[in-house]
Amino acid sequence: METKEILKVLCTEKGISGRENELFETISALLADKAELGRMPNGNIIAELGNAESNYMIMLDAHIDRIGLIVTYIDDNGFIKAEPVGGIDLRALPTSAVTIKGTYATDITEDITGIVCAMPPHLTKKEEGLTRDNIWIDTGLPADVVKDMVNLGDSIIVKSEFRELLNHMVTVSALDNRAGCAALIKCAELLQEKELPCKVSLVFSSQEETNESGARTAAFEVSPDEAIVVDVGFAKQDGVPNEKSGAVGCGAIISIAPVLSKTISDKLTEIAGQLEIQCDYEVDGGGTGTNADGIAVSKGGVPCGVLSIPEKNMHTQTETVSTDDVDSVAKILAKYILRGGIQNA
Repeated sequence: METKEILKVLCTEKGISGRENELFETISALLADKAELGRMPNGNIIAELGNAESNYMIMLDAHIDRIGLIVTYIDDNGFIKAEPVGGIDLRALPTSAVTIKGTYATDITEDITGIVCAMPPHLTKKEEGLTRDNIWIDTGLPADVVKDMVNLGDSIIVKSEFRELLNHMVTVSALDNRAGCAALIKCAELLQEKELPCKVSLVFSSQEETNESGARTAAFEVSPDEAIVVDVGFAKQDGVPNEKSGAVGCGAIISIAPVLSKTISDKLTEIAGQLEIQCDYEVDGGGTGTNADGIAVSKGGVPCGVLSIPEKNMHTQTETVSTDDVDSVAKILAKYILRGGIQNA
């Protein structure tokens, strides 16, 4: 399947943090026979491929959860109060259309459309704006109907249309980090029917947007010898520091940081060069802000590397990436696996 089609399938699914089980069947269908999919502990979706007899395991991680909202209260007028799940950009939220995953008192479920309320500009001061404590959603339904259809804790996602742009670009919400998940799926496709020198665990991890607990528990369970985390990173654009971003179309952003394995970062650089993929770099003085920070300290410690896909408009309903970058990350990962990682370094 073409990368843009994989992204379209993944990004139109729900699955906010804590609801990753909604993606299980989708991931299973996209992997098809490319990997064995069977485990879903703690919300993580884990697939395996490679040499089952090998004593060496490489873990590839991409978090599958998306930012969203959760129902916290319903008032007597039928307005729904919500709180962010993850770091949603509140500046882009007012007047947005949302989908509420309604749950009747029975087993019947129905998705409900609502609108994030916005105070008329005539009645507000310039410095006033939406905060995480005053998010209200209007469904247009009577209060008794809303209270029958919606329960506290129901999940909410911001509606977004998948659009193709010029130059192999696509825009939609949830590309953070369904773009990384797509790279793992394309990597599995590239490795299909090849003889691998190791075992590979593909981890579509849960709850990265809230507390990164999925990657920590997955690393403890899988117990890899090394791991590479795939996430999105800041794309170069006005106002974004050059040293903290990568150009769209560069192929990937390779991270360098004390928490990461220099050996892995160097090998990723070497492989990218062999593939003639011109990567950009992000250097951090401590952690990376990705799942690698938790995986690196799992059990006795796991050597980690990070590849990021440059993304514009992060945590909004118009996140934007290049499908070329997704494909480049998949190629780097596939060649890294075929060379056995750093076990012979």
